[in-house]
Amino acid sequence: MMASPSQTAAVRKLLDHQEISDRLNIWCRSVDTRDLTTLSEVFDPHLIWDFGRGTVDTSLGQVIERIKAHMFGASRCGARHIHVSNLRANISGDDAESDAYFSAVSAGKGEYLGRTLLEWGNYHDIWRRGKNGWRIIRRDYRVDVQDGPLEILYASAPAEMWKEGDARRLDH
Repeated sequence: MMASPSQTAAVRKLLDHQEISDRLNIWCRSVDTRDLTTLSEVFDPHLIWDFGRGTVDTSLGQVIERIKAHMFGASRCGARHIHVSNLRANISGDDAESDAYFSAVSAGKGEYLGRTLLEWGNYHDIWRRGKNGWRIIRRDYRVDVQDGPLEILYASAPAEMWKEGDARRLDH
C-alpha cells in the first residue's frame, strides 16, 4: 500500500523537525565539549547572530572567535552545559523558523572555582535547507535571566566584543 500525499508530507515534516532538533543538540554539545569544528553542521557560514542589546556578529567565523574569547585560553569558564527545550519549528519547504528555550550552566575555575553562572533564555532561529541539510542562517539570542558572576563566562573576552551598556561588557 502506497502512502498518500498527505502522509508523505507529514512524514517529511516530522523528519525535518527531527533534523532541526538534532542540529540544535549538535550546537549544545559543540560548545559544551569545546569542539567548534562541528558548528558548520549547525550554522551557515554567513550566519547573522544578534546577541541582543546591540551586539551582532555577521559570520560563523565571528561567532567562533567570540566563543573562543569567552571559553578558551585565560577563560574562567570550566565545565559548561547548554540544554534546549520546548522546541517549536514552523517548516515551509526549504525554510523554517524555530524557537527553543535554553538553559546554560557555566562552572567557574580559578578564583571562581565553586561558583556557577546560570543563564536562561530563547533562541529564535531562521533555517534554510541546502544540499547538506538544515542550517541556521540567523539567530536572535535573548537572555532572560542571568544569575551568578558574569565574569565566569565574559571576563576573558575583550570588552569591545560587546556594545557599550551591555552587562556582558566587563571593563576590568
